Amino acid sequence: MIYSIKLALKSLWFEKWIHMLTVVTIGVGLFVLGLIFFSLYNIEGITSRLPERFSVMVFLSEGTGNREINQLKARLSEDPIVERIKYISKDDALVELRTSLKDAAYILEGLDENPLFPSIEIRLKKNSFDRTRVEGLINELKGLRSVNDVVYGEDLLGTIYTIRNGVKTISAGVILLFSMAIIFVCYSTVKILFYRRKEEIEIFKLLGATKAFIRLPFLIEGGTLGFLGGLLGGAGTYILYRFINGLVISDFPMLGVMHLPLGLVAALPAGGAILGIIGSTIALGRLRF
Repeated sequence: MIYSIKLALKSLWFEKWIHMLTVVTIGVGLFVLGLIFFSLYNIEGITSRLPERFSVMVFLSEGTGNREINQLKARLSEDPIVERIKYISKDDALVELRTSLKDAAYILEGLDENPLFPSIEIRLKKNSFDRTRVEGLINELKGLRSVNDVVYGEDLLGTIYTIRNGVKTISAGVILLFSMAIIFVCYSTVKILFYRRKEEIEIFKLLGATKAFIRLPFLIEGGTLGFLGGLLGGAGTYILYRFINGLVISDFPMLGVMHLPLGLVAALPAGGAILGIIGSTIALGRLRF
């Protein structure tokens, strides 16, 4: 084992230009994979926070009594997808409208009576959001006599979730494609190195070396190349994360802080080593010696 490691390190040094090109190529591939996982992680986090930014406004019919209002509030409070509710009377709604209009509040001065409806604002739980259940609740509310109308941005939220699912599907295909590309790079490199050391391998065979003994240095090389490429890809992912996070905080604060799981950065070198070993194994398996 120690002798195989020495052979692998010797090859890494003497064939450093081939190895350097391979490491950079693998690093770019793993950087793309890291970027995809980073994007998916944060898209999932953003979409999970969206429901709490949307509120369901239930406008009550004129003349709805306190008993019906209390019954509706009790029904909503028991719903598992409801975080909290807030009853807004006609007078409170008018005060909020005047506040929101600010300098243009004078347009309300000529009103003889309050034209607004009492309403109930519903905040949804972000961790138990289910579009089907939200739509079911909205349809149920619209069927009540005490409810005049229900306003909710379900179309926008539905579009966002559709985009998220589409991004996941495309990302899965890209991940598979780049993983195969990394395996192919390691496969090609090991095959080239094998033929460049064919005379040395023939000597080992004459001395009675087993196939496992001959294969092991190449497997170590492939794993090392993948590991180094993973370190390069992880460093690139972390640098890009710092840049994007600073950009988001300064220009898009509504998205919140982006996150890069440390496990992802650590997984890239490990994943690179595994892909490198797989590529080397395939290359050696197709060679006859």
